[in-house]
Amino acid sequence: MTKTTDENSRAAIRSWLAVVRAYHLCDAVMTQNLAAIGMRTPDHEILANLLRDPGISQQTLAQRCFTAKSHISSLVSQLEKRGWVKRETDPNDARARRLRLTAKGEAMAKKTAAVQAEVVRAMTEMHSPEELLEVGDAMRRVSARLEALLV
Repeated sequence: MTKTTDENSRAAIRSWLAVVRAYHLCDAVMTQNLAAIGMRTPDHEILANLLRDPGISQQTLAQRCFTAKSHISSLVSQLEKRGWVKRETDPNDARARRLRLTAKGEAMAKKTAAVQAEVVRAMTEMHSPEELLEVGDAMRRVSARLEALLV
């Protein structure tokens, strides 16, 4: 291995570890701040997705939350019991269910979105728009490469 290859490998590992550390710290701050309003991160993810895209299926929701459909079904059932989510029959497929927020769920989703916006603001306020675009572009390229590796 040449010196340049070795240096590139060390730089790649340092960069990867920095991304992992930032991800875990972001998750810890989100968990802490959501707990302050009586919310768990997985519940927030569901509410945020339904606020952004009302009427999605449980399967789509599971894909977006990177979890099994059965886990999403259980979480949605819990949110239904809290009066935050409702399942509706798909007009094109009677077997399928579409998920929507109730008025109470939408109010909670907006509260959790405000928590998320504050965390994002805290993470990004010291960076220029150009730097943020560069980071976003880099992470989209990384994501595309990783998706290509999935079988």
